[in-house]
Amino acid sequence: MQNVYSSVTGMGEGRKMAKRKENGRRNFIKGLFAGVTILTFPGAARTYAANEKLNMACIGAGGQAGAGIGAALGQNLVAVAEVDQEKAGKKNLERVMKEAPGCKVFTDYRKLFDEVKGLDAVWVATPDHHHFPATIRALEAGYGCYTEKPMAYSIWETRKLRDVAAAKKVATQMGNQGHSSQTIRMLCEYIWSGTIGEVKEVHCVSNRNFSAGTKPATAEIPKGLDWDIWLGPAPQRDYHGGLHPFAWRGFLDFGTGSIGDMGCHTIDGSVWALKLTEAENVEVVAEEGACTEQGYPAKARIVYKFPARGEMPPVTIKWWNGGGEYVPPRPEALEAGAKQLTEGAYYFGSKMTMKSGSHCGDVQIIPDTLHRSTTKPAATLPRVPGHAEDFIRACKGGPAASCNFDYAARLTEIVLLGNVACRAGVGEKITYDFKKGTSNNEKANAYLKREPRKGWEFGYA
Repeated sequence: MQNVYSSVTGMGEGRKMAKRKENGRRNFIKGLFAGVTILTFPGAARTYAANEKLNMACIGAGGQAGAGIGAALGQNLVAVAEVDQEKAGKKNLERVMKEAPGCKVFTDYRKLFDEVKGLDAVWVATPDHHHFPATIRALEAGYGCYTEKPMAYSIWETRKLRDVAAAKKVATQMGNQGHSSQTIRMLCEYIWSGTIGEVKEVHCVSNRNFSAGTKPATAEIPKGLDWDIWLGPAPQRDYHGGLHPFAWRGFLDFGTGSIGDMGCHTIDGSVWALKLTEAENVEVVAEEGACTEQGYPAKARIVYKFPARGEMPPVTIKWWNGGGEYVPPRPEALEAGAKQLTEGAYYFGSKMTMKSGSHCGDVQIIPDTLHRSTTKPAATLPRVPGHAEDFIRACKGGPAASCNFDYAARLTEIVLLGNVACRAGVGEKITYDFKKGTSNNEKANAYLKREPRKGWEFGYA
C-alpha cells in the first residue's frame, strides 16, 4: 500500500497550485482579531477568491486523525503521512484514495514537507511526542497549523511553537474542541458577570488513568508499521506491546499521561474564565502521583496556586485523576442523589458553586433548583461556527481561531507543569515563572525540555 500510494501524483492539482502561485494570490495580509481569546497575535493569511479551497496535508490518518482527514477532504487534501498504513490508518487512507485520488501518501512526514510545496494548512494528529517536530516544520514553512492537544510533549516545545507561530503570522489552532463550544463561553460569562461571585478554588477531575509500570518484553514489529518513524524524536527502544496505537499515553517517552490527555479540555475553563493567561507565576506541587521509571501515575492529585490577576483574587486549582475512583470531596451545594463528577470541574464562587462536564460542557449552577432560578448572563463572547471551521476560516483570512497557539500555549504550559511536578517528586514545591519559562526547582527544570533522537533535531536549536 505504501509504495502504491506514494507513487500517486496529483497533476491536476499541481497545475492549479502553480497557476495560483503565478497569479500572485498568496500575498500575506494582517489577520483580523477575533476578540475571543485572552492573548492574540495578528494572524497573517493569504487572500482567497470566493469558495476557494485550502491545499491541506494531514500528519496522521488513524484514530483521532480521522477528524482532520474529514476536514481536509472538505478542502483540497494534497498529502497524508501515516506510519501504519496497513492497520491503524488503513480505513481513513482508503477513504482518502476514494475521495481524493490525487493525494500523495507518505510514511515519513519529513519527506512530505520536503517534497510537497504550496500548502496552505497542515493538520497534525499524532502521538504526543510527534506534535512538535511535525508542527514546527509546518510553521517554519509558513503554513497554518492545527495540532491536536496537548500542543507539544514538553513545555519548551510548547513555548517555541507559540513564538514561531507569532513570528510567522500564520493561523493556528489546538485541538481541544470544547474551546469552540457555546458552553465554555457561558462559563466565562457566568464568572465575568459576577453571578457566582469571586472564584478562589476549582477542582478538576478526570476518570483517565494512563500509566505504565515495568517495560514489557520485546515483541515482533507488526506488519506495515514503520517502527523507527513511529519512535521519531523519542529515545530508541525495541518494539513492545502496550504502545501502538493508543496506550503510548501512559509512557514517559511518548505521552503526557492522564492530565496531558484531558487537562487541555478540563482546565481550559479555568484558564479562560479566570484569566490565568495574565498570571506571572504559579506554584505547583504533586500531592499524590509518583511516576515510575517507565510511566505516569495511574492516580494523581496536583495542586496549582495562582496569584491575583488584576481584580481577580488568588485561586487554587486542584487536579484529580484515577480511573473514576479518585474524585474531589463532594461539594456541599450538590443536591442529594446527584452523582459526583468523574470528568469535569467544580467552580467554588463566593456566592454560588458551578460545575462543568467533559470538554467544559453541561455548565450549570448547583443545585439544579438554584440554576433554574438564576438569570443567565448576557452572551458577550462571540460564538464560532465549530472548531475545525474556526481554524479554516482563520486560514482564509478571517478572525484568529479561538484556541490559537498564543492562548493554547499557556493552557498547555499549565497542564504539562502537572507532569513536571509528578516527575520532580511528590511533595516537591515548584514556583514556575511564565515569562522566563523556568522554575526555582532544578529537579523540575530537568523535565522542561528533552533532547531529540539523532535525525529529529529540526526545530530544537
